[in-house]
Amino acid sequence: MVFLLAAGALVASCTAAPQARVAATGRATAPAASPPSSTPLPRIVPDPEHVRVLSAALKRLANSSSGRPPVKNAIKLSGVVGYDAGKLWTSGIDGSGTTVAVIEGWDDPSLAQVTHAVDNAVGLPDPVIQTIYPTGQGRLPAQCPAAMVALGSYGSCSAWAGEAELDVISVHAIAPYAKILVVVAPPDSEREDDAASQVAPPEMMQALEYVAEHHLADAVSISDGTGELTYSHGTAEVTAQDPGELAAAAAGIPVTVATGDCGVLQALPDSSRQCGDLSRAPETATWDDSPWVTAVGGSVPDVSAAGVRLGPGAVWPNEGAGSSAIYGRPAYQDGVVPGAKRQVPDITMDAMAGTSQAAPLFAGVLALAAQVNGGPVGPINDALYSVLGPHGAGDGVTDIVTGSNSTTERTGLPAHPGFDEATGWGTVDAAALVPALVTAVRAQRGADAPSARAAAALTALEHGVHLASADIAAGTTSQLSASGFLPEHPVDLRIDGHTVATLTADAKGNVAYGLDPAALKLPAGSHTLSLRSMLITEQATFSSR
Repeated sequence: MVFLLAAGALVASCTAAPQARVAATGRATAPAASPPSSTPLPRIVPDPEHVRVLSAALKRLANSSSGRPPVKNAIKLSGVVGYDAGKLWTSGIDGSGTTVAVIEGWDDPSLAQVTHAVDNAVGLPDPVIQTIYPTGQGRLPAQCPAAMVALGSYGSCSAWAGEAELDVISVHAIAPYAKILVVVAPPDSEREDDAASQVAPPEMMQALEYVAEHHLADAVSISDGTGELTYSHGTAEVTAQDPGELAAAAAGIPVTVATGDCGVLQALPDSSRQCGDLSRAPETATWDDSPWVTAVGGSVPDVSAAGVRLGPGAVWPNEGAGSSAIYGRPAYQDGVVPGAKRQVPDITMDAMAGTSQAAPLFAGVLALAAQVNGGPVGPINDALYSVLGPHGAGDGVTDIVTGSNSTTERTGLPAHPGFDEATGWGTVDAAALVPALVTAVRAQRGADAPSARAAAALTALEHGVHLASADIAAGTTSQLSASGFLPEHPVDLRIDGHTVATLTADAKGNVAYGLDPAALKLPAGSHTLSLRSMLITEQATFSSR
């Protein structure tokens, strides 16, 4: 999680983008862009009252007093003016009819009050905010979990309250008439895990699955910078959370995740403050590394005191960037990323308040695209890498060529012309990006569309149970084994819908069980077996004789 306000396994089988040339510098140049779809976009009929309110807000922002405004008002300034969202608003594209979910580790009872104060200052309407608690017992625990309290300011319940405020304000800055769904998923609903799972709990991925299953949002934003290598059970604990991102992608819901606020390093989850204790070596964040999400890094917009965009801006010095240690390079990065691993970020947005601001800002852009599309635009990385990024400014992707995330304490990554490690494809002009993005994703069809591939990958995980024999003769047994579960978490074994045992996954996320039909008093015939856990249910069939 990235808390600047409070302190402030799977390798995707994605369609390859056209291969890029490698320039003499060794840097990959952009691949040849695919032609856009000729399908006409739906016509948006502006709501006159919305246009009146938003036009007045734009005028007020344009007449802002000189000097840099306070952070929360600056969020409005950069979102509305710096990304040309105002041009979309006055044409009726303001997020109406869409929902953006922000996933949080704790609730904030002051959320509506704080948001109203910011909106009132710039003349924007208050958002419709709904809060749900889909994990655990479906409600907020009476007290902050002890393991969260032990983390102090970083990762605590009070820090999550500040995070929720920043997330909602940032989404609202871009999509002022989008509904905002605050999805609260505290840790320890099953057991107390390691420090990383207090800051970035697997319950948040369970909540993402809930949003996907019930189609509750058109875009999702998660602000977290917990490093891949900070989980005590390593890769098994990270990849056990893949079903969350896969479920969203399969449902066609795009997910944006912040890349972190400590440069090429990541904050340790038991740090007493944001970036107070850091990883010893370069490391990337966990959830933004999934090939199925869009990793959003940070930039510093070049905006005048009056809100006029002067240029693309520069790299935010503390933005997280680099290559995953766990996930392989997805095919959409072929010919663009030279290494063998997934590289982040994919795009950047304003990070004056951290990349926790950047990710929900971009989710707001995706809400505007959903309004134009008539529904969520799905995972966008294929379109970003094969069409939008190579087309550049013509499709609303603005190259960032200055700055780096280097500091006096560490050497980081510099921006340069074209795709680079520091900024991905750069930043955006929402007025141009939104129609171009909708056109590009509408050209993706059939089994090779990103959502279809995600659904296939998730189905494969759900059928990961192995039986030594699926036809069990009378008087014999069969050994069951399965993997991909959260290490040391419970797994409910059911046969024909009835629980027969509760297993515990080992430190690698594996379970095993000797299946004895006679001991279980199973009748002869076919049976359905399931292994139900927090994040995935794996299934198989067998017969007994």
